[in-house]
Amino acid sequence: MTAVVGADTEVSTAEPEVDGQPSTSTRRERFLTVSRFMAMTATFTALWLMLFSLLPTLIGWDAMVVSSGSMGPVLSAGDVIHIDGDYPAETLGSGSIVTFDGPRDMPITHRIVAVDRTADGSVAFQTKGDANLVADSAVVAAAEVNGVARLVVPFAGLPSYWAGTGQWFKLIPFLILMFLAAAITIDTIAFYVAGWVLWSGGLIRGVAVLSIAMALTMSLPSTSAAFVSTSDGSGSFEMTTTWLVDAIDQDSPVAHWRLGEPPSGASTVVYTDDFESFGGYTDFGSGTFVGSTAQARSGSASGLKTSNNDPNGGWRSLGTPVTGSFIVDVWVYRPSGFGGGSIDRLGLEDGSFNGYSANVDHNGNSMRIDRRTGGSASAIGSSVAFNAPEDAWYRLELARNGSSITLTAYDGGGAVLATTSAVDGTTTSFDRFVVRGGWDYYIDDLTVTQTSTVGTAVDRIATLDGQYQGGVVTGVVDVATGDGDTAAAFDGVDDIVLIGDSALINTTTRPERTVELWFEANSLTGRQVLYEEGGGTNGINIYLDGGVLYGTAWSNSTGWSNSLIVSTGVTAGTRYHVGISLDAVTARSLEMYVDGVSVGSATKTDAAQWNAHTDDGAIGALNSGTRFHDGTAGGGGFHFDGNIDEVVLYNTALPADRILNHANAGR
Repeated sequence: MTAVVGADTEVSTAEPEVDGQPSTSTRRERFLTVSRFMAMTATFTALWLMLFSLLPTLIGWDAMVVSSGSMGPVLSAGDVIHIDGDYPAETLGSGSIVTFDGPRDMPITHRIVAVDRTADGSVAFQTKGDANLVADSAVVAAAEVNGVARLVVPFAGLPSYWAGTGQWFKLIPFLILMFLAAAITIDTIAFYVAGWVLWSGGLIRGVAVLSIAMALTMSLPSTSAAFVSTSDGSGSFEMTTTWLVDAIDQDSPVAHWRLGEPPSGASTVVYTDDFESFGGYTDFGSGTFVGSTAQARSGSASGLKTSNNDPNGGWRSLGTPVTGSFIVDVWVYRPSGFGGGSIDRLGLEDGSFNGYSANVDHNGNSMRIDRRTGGSASAIGSSVAFNAPEDAWYRLELARNGSSITLTAYDGGGAVLATTSAVDGTTTSFDRFVVRGGWDYYIDDLTVTQTSTVGTAVDRIATLDGQYQGGVVTGVVDVATGDGDTAAAFDGVDDIVLIGDSALINTTTRPERTVELWFEANSLTGRQVLYEEGGGTNGINIYLDGGVLYGTAWSNSTGWSNSLIVSTGVTAGTRYHVGISLDAVTARSLEMYVDGVSVGSATKTDAAQWNAHTDDGAIGALNSGTRFHDGTAGGGGFHFDGNIDEVVLYNTALPADRILNHANAGR
C-alpha cells in the first residue's frame, strides 16, 4: 500500500513477502481493494436500477412497483414496471400485459389471454396472472385498460415493497448496508482521484444521494398481480367462486369453513318480481301499489307504493308459503322532497297480516325490524342510525334464521350501510309479500327465498364440520366480497359455530400455524371472539376488545417464554381480512396482517413448539377457555356481533406475499 506525500511523490509501505506468503499489510490491502470494489459495484448497481426506474417517466410512462407474485416468473414482487398509457388500442391482444383498475381501485397487472369482440364492435378482454391457476373472474373492457407494460426493472422496487408489506427485517439491514456501501464508494473515488480520504463526509454524501434516489423510487405507486374480483355487481361482470378457493388451495389449507353456504337443496327461490309486467297485487287500507315506468333499477319499470299513512299499501300471494327461515331481497328508491309519511315498510306476513317487516325512517334517519300483529307494527330488536339514500337505489335484505332476524341495507356497490337484528318467533309461516309505509317510494328486483335453519358449517377441506348454534343467520352478503357465495351473521348474544377436536388441527403438536378470516363488526362494544382454539394453557385466538383487534398464541405446557400478542385498531362497519401467522420454532414469532399488510409481530426467546390442545374451538364466540392479552378466561361467552366469512386454517406459517394474495383475492 502507499502513503501520499505530495502531488508527485509516493512512498511504498508494503511489507515484503515471508516464505512466499503475502504479508499482513498486503493481505489487508487486497481485502480493502476487494471491499471497495464490492461496495462500488453495489452502489452503482443500485443507482443504475433506480435511475432506470425513473428515467422512462420522462417520456410519459408510469412507473409502478409490483406488489404480489401471480405474474411470476415474468414479474416478481419488488420489480418496477413501466406502463405506457398512450398505446394504440388495436395493438392489444392475447399475450399483452396490461394494467387496469381492480377492486377498490387497486391497479392490477395481468396478461390478456382472450379477446371478445361483440356484434356492436365493443371489445373486452379476459385476463389472467401467469402464475394463477384460473383466469380472472372480471372481464376487462377495452376502455378500462390504463396502459400496456413496456419495460421491467428487476428488484428496483424491493425497498418500496418491503416497506409496504412491513418487512422491516429485510428493509432496515438493506438500507444500512447500502448507505455504508455508498460512503465507501465516495471515499474510494476521492482516494484514487484526489489522494485524500473523507470518511465522515463520504458517509453524509452517500446517505444523502441514496436517500434521495430511494425516496423517489419508494414513492412509486404499486400494482398488484393477484386474483381479481368483480367491481360492484352493477355492470356486466360475471361472478365465479373458483378464483378465491384456488388462491387459498395453493397454500394447502387443513380446514376451510366458507360460512353462510346452506347445504345443497336447503334454499329455494319462492318468488321473484322484476315489475316489468305488473300484476297480482291487492291494495288495502288507503294506499295503493301500482306499476310505474318513472324509475327502474333494471329494465324499464318498477313497483310504486303511493299515498300516505300506515297500515296501507298492497300485497301479493307468494304462491308457495314460506315457513321458518327466509330471505327477502329487494331494491328501494325513495324520491327526495316527499311529503307526508317518511317510513318505507316491506316484509312477509300471513293471511291475518302477522309477520315481520323492514322499517326505514327517512325523517328519523334510522332503521329497525317490526313485528306485525294483525297489521299493526311494534318494534323488536334495536333501532340503528341509518341515513337512507334518496334519489338513488339501495338494497334491503331481511333475513330470518329460526328466531333470529337480521335487517341489512347496502348501497349500489354492495357496501353495508347499516344492519340491525332481533330475536322473535311469534310467526312462523308466511304466504304474502307486503308493501307498506308512507308516501311514494319505488321497489324493484324482488326475491323471496325459503331457507332452512342451518345446523352444519361445512369444512370443504376435510371432515371437521362445525355446528351452528344460537340462530346464526346464514346467506347474508359476503364479507369477502369477491367469493361469489355468502357469509354468516352473528348476533352478539348467543350465536356460535362449535369446532370439534381433530389431529389435523389441535390435538397434534405443531411448529407452525396460520389462521385467516374476513369479518365486519356491527359494534365494538366489549370483548368479542372471532376465532379461538385451545384453552388457558395452550391455544391461539383472534378477538376484538373495544376498537382493538388482537391476535394471540401461547403454549405454557412447552414452557414458552411469553405469550405472543399483536394488536391494531379497527372500526365498526368496515370489512377486514385478518391473518395471523405463527412460526414457533424458527422465527419464534407471531405476525398479524390486516388486509394483507403486516400490522406488527411478537417474538419469544425459546424454540419450543406449539403444543397440542384438546379443548374444542369456535368461530364467533368462546367455546370453553382461552387466554386474552390481560389473562385467561374460562367458560363461554364473548359473542361476536357482525358477519364472518371464509375461515381458513393452515399448518404452515404463510409468508407476507401469500397472505396479501389471499386478501386481494377476497376484495
